[in-house]
Order: sequence, then C-alpha cells, then structure tokens
Amino acid sequence: MQNRKIIHAAGAAALLILGATGAFAHNGIEHVMGTLSAKSDTSVTVETPKHAKVTVLLDRGTTFSFNDKAATLNDLKPGERVVVNAKEDSGDKLHAVSIRWGANSSSHADHDQPKQ
Repeated sequence: MQNRKIIHAAGAAALLILGATGAFAHNGIEHVMGTLSAKSDTSVTVETPKHAKVTVLLDRGTTFSFNDKAATLNDLKPGERVVVNAKEDSGDKLHAVSIRWGANSSSHADHDQPKQ
C-alpha cells in the first residue's frame, strides 16, 4: 500500500515536471489551428478540427504571413486554414503573435501541440 502511494506521487511529480518543461520550451506559445470563421479589426475566430471556436485577440504586434510572405489582416479571408501562434495573458485571453496561412503554413516546427 505504501509503495503504491510512492509510485503515484513519483508519477505525478514526473508529469508535472514534463508539463512545465514543455510550457517553458515554447515561451508560453499556444497554437490554434483550423479554419478562420470570423475576423474583425481586433480579433479572429478559428474553428478547430474538433469544431471548437477559439477567439484570439489581435494587436499592433501581430504579424501575418501568406505562403511565408508578409501579408495583412485584409488579405486573410474567412474559410482560410490558419495557424495562429498566440500567448495567453493574465486574464486567460489569447493574443495573436502571428497568423500564417497558405500552402506553406501547415508546418509549425518551431513549436508543439496545437490548441484544439
């Protein structure tokens, strides 16, 4: 019984360490991948493959890229498949760092798991 508690505690500690390492390795970047369902001057809404709608806020620092070339929010159209790299603020809202779309934009080798 005591050994079982030790094994569970060690497993929980290992998961906590691994999870924290992943968060720090990506500087807190989350990935939202899916289809752009709506946009405004201040946000974009992405429908993920699991049909969840995720709204990400935009700011002056957000960059846009179509086929690995600089683009603007005006170039982005609903229905486009996008990869949004975002950071969460202290209020748990996502703020877009970059938005990429086009044939060359499915790769996100510089980061890991997408938000679904």
